[in-house]
Amino acid sequence: MKRNTIPKSAMVYLIIGLMFTSLIPIISRYYPIPDLYKGFITGLGLMIEVIGIIKLQRYKKDRICLASNTKDS
Repeated sequence: MKRNTIPKSAMVYLIIGLMFTSLIPIISRYYPIPDLYKGFITGLGLMIEVIGIIKLQRYKKDRICLASNTKDS
């Protein structure tokens, strides 16, 4: 059985980014937040999510390279 794992650093980035992106509309519904701050925090959340996705892709790429190097030896 093949088991895919996600590195903790990528998971942390994804969770924090999702929280930034999803909590701002909820908070702004009850407390007035200027559009500048809403846009900045939403963009920050999206950027953190992209960093998490990049870390995840690099991890998978490194695993594939390690597996192909061990088969060649």
